[in-house]
Amino acid sequence: MEIGFVSFNQEALNRANKVMKLLQGQGAIDELGLGRIRDAFSNTMFPGMSVLQTHAKYFLLMPALYSFLEKTRIADVREARTIVRDQEIRMTYRLMDGSAKDATGIIGADMLRRGEGYVKYDPTYVYQAGMEIYGLIPRGGNIYATLAERSAIYQNSPKKHKGNDETGDDSDDLPGNRQIYKVCGEDYDFSRREPLDIALSHREAEFLKQRIITSTQGSLLSYLLDSGLYENVTEYLFDDLGIVLKDIPVELYHTYRLALRYSRFACLLRVRYAMLYDIAVGADREAVEEQARFDEMLAEFSQEFVPESIEEIISFVSVKVTEESCKTFILKASKLITNGDFDELDRQITLREKTIKGLKRSKLIKAKELQQRKPFESPTMMTYRWNTIVRTVLSEIKEGLKNE
Repeated sequence: MEIGFVSFNQEALNRANKVMKLLQGQGAIDELGLGRIRDAFSNTMFPGMSVLQTHAKYFLLMPALYSFLEKTRIADVREARTIVRDQEIRMTYRLMDGSAKDATGIIGADMLRRGEGYVKYDPTYVYQAGMEIYGLIPRGGNIYATLAERSAIYQNSPKKHKGNDETGDDSDDLPGNRQIYKVCGEDYDFSRREPLDIALSHREAEFLKQRIITSTQGSLLSYLLDSGLYENVTEYLFDDLGIVLKDIPVELYHTYRLALRYSRFACLLRVRYAMLYDIAVGADREAVEEQARFDEMLAEFSQEFVPESIEEIISFVSVKVTEESCKTFILKASKLITNGDFDELDRQITLREKTIKGLKRSKLIKAKELQQRKPFESPTMMTYRWNTIVRTVLSEIKEGLKNE
């Protein structure tokens, strides 16, 4: 069954368009359509994490911001979007003022410094899915519509009057509603512009740690945090994680090993693609280098690339990846490699790119129109978000828990 995108409203359409533009704008186009299986492994091992995320702090700042804004006067969805964006810009300046001078990854900071406005992919967009998975905000909603609705309820309801013996204030609960945003208890004081540190406090680190553990039970991410192993693994890259993961539950280690196997096989196919590209544009030296790399990988990991091994990967992701052509392609490629039929493998790789991108955008078919003798960037292994945001979040939680 093919899964497509259905536009129920303009907000949903805008989000889908952002994803497409992002893939095109950052050179992240998946030439052979191998990304869906990669994402299935990423979401299984490290749910809530995204390649666009930069710091753990945003998981805490954004729900707190929404909780603050729903108690202000918001006329409609459009105003909600404007107010949130204005607050995000204020937050960015506060983080720039309060973080270490060498801090990177503050969303929008570079553009603000250059006077170029603010980013298209703001914290609300970048962190929404993760916040939903960790139970920090409601699932599946339009954040701006929810804020407008909650604001209307709050503004139109009678205020509580508390006696001297009562504690709390009008913000304890919205009338007839429970608090839908989970906050850690830190006072970020969004009404002012005091500096904020991108690093986590002890309270923030402990809160986020527990939210992730509770909401992602059964994942490698949850296990690393719950077992305390996260304190020792952040120095390792994904390829080397097996050194410290051997004693984890069997099913988690099995998932890691399958993900590593797929990373190697996908890299092998992409190296072959790079070789074909280099030949097509006349980058002969680089083509020879990619051929040598292909041969070395095939010799070192030959048993991981046989059909039985690839079928095990397909079986693992079968429910998570409904698009069949990717699974069919990698199994067919495995059989051709095992049989030594590299001419047919090259033909299938060319056909696969044409199927994914169309005739007009296929680089292998349109090679004569491309810059000649400029080689394709040599492919790297998939790391399933570990080498970037996952290690960052674990490291920031680890450092935050040291603070008292």
